[in-house]
Amino acid sequence: MNGAVTFVMAPFDFKWKEENSIMPIAVMVQAMKPEQRQQLETQYPDWRFVDVADLQPEEFDQVEVMYGKHPLLKRLLARPTNHLRFLQVISAGVDSLPLATLQKQGVLVANTSGIHADAIGESALAAMLTVVRGYHAALINQRTQRAWTLPMTTSTLTGQQLLIYGTGQLGQSLAAKATALGMRVVGVNTTGHPATAFPTTVAINATAAVLKTANFIVNALPLTPTTHHFFNQQWFRQLGARPMVINVGRGPAIVTADLVRALDTGLVSYAALDVTEPEPLPADHPLWQRDDVLITPHVSGQIAHFRVAVFSIFATNFAQYVQDGTLARNQVDLSKGY
Repeated sequence: MNGAVTFVMAPFDFKWKEENSIMPIAVMVQAMKPEQRQQLETQYPDWRFVDVADLQPEEFDQVEVMYGKHPLLKRLLARPTNHLRFLQVISAGVDSLPLATLQKQGVLVANTSGIHADAIGESALAAMLTVVRGYHAALINQRTQRAWTLPMTTSTLTGQQLLIYGTGQLGQSLAAKATALGMRVVGVNTTGHPATAFPTTVAINATAAVLKTANFIVNALPLTPTTHHFFNQQWFRQLGARPMVINVGRGPAIVTADLVRALDTGLVSYAALDVTEPEPLPADHPLWQRDDVLITPHVSGQIAHFRVAVFSIFATNFAQYVQDGTLARNQVDLSKGY
C-alpha cells in the first residue's frame, strides 16, 4: 500500500572505520555473477566484499553491509559493538526480519519489491483463466472420467469484478493487466487513496459493498500484525458472489481452516494458493486433495535473470549508501513492515 514515508536514520559516526584504520566489510550472502563481484571490487577498493561462509568471528564488527538474509544477522545485531548499517534483502517481504531491532539500531533495510510484480500478476491471471476457461476442470477430467464434456460452462474474465488487496507495485501490475482483459478492477489499501492503474480504490475498513459483488479476490498485501489472519471466518462471511480467492501475498494472511470452511459452505468457489499456512504445505495436507483448490509451491514470483534484477537494486543502493549513508530505492519503513 502506497503513501509518502519519511525515514529517520539513527545517528551514526561514519568516521569509526577511519579512526580505527578498519576497512569496512560487505557480507555477500546472495550469490553473484563473477562480473558483478568484479564490478564491486573495482569500483569500491576501500571495501572488502566477503562471502558469508568466509567471514571470521573476529571480523564481525567490521561488517557494515549485508547483501541477502542469513542467520548471521541475529548474531551481528546481538553484538553491542556491531556496525551493521545497511541490509539488502532479496525478497519483497521482510516479515521474517527482526524489524524492531533493526529500527532501534538504525539499520537501513531495502527489499526487492517490484521485480516480481509482472510474474506474480501473470500468475494470478493464469489461475483465473485456468478456472473460467475450463482448463482446471479439463485436467481433472483427463485424470479421471475422460468424458468428452466438462462439468461446467466456460466463461470469460471480461466484465467480471476483481478486488485486489494491496495497491503497491504488485497490485498495480495485476490491475493494469486485468483492466486490459476487460475486468472491473477495485483496489484496497489503508485509506482508499488513489493508486496507479486502479480506476477505483476503497479503504481496507470500508469493503463491505465490494465484497458482495467481487468475482475474484487477490491478496497482494505484505504480512504485518494487521494483515496476519486478516482473511478469517468473519471476512469470508461478507462474500456475496462466490468469488475465487487467490493468495500471492503471504500464507499467514489467510486462516486456512476458515478458507476450507468457506469452500465447503460455498462462500468461495475456488482458491488458488501460491503461499500457504503452514508452508511448505505437508504432502498429506487435505488442501492437496481438493478439486476446488489450485496450489503452486511459492513460485509465482520466479523470474528469469533474477540475480541481475536483484543486483541492480543492491548496486544502486550501495552506491548511494557509500556516498551519503542513505538508500536510493526500495527502502523499507521498519515501523510499518513494508
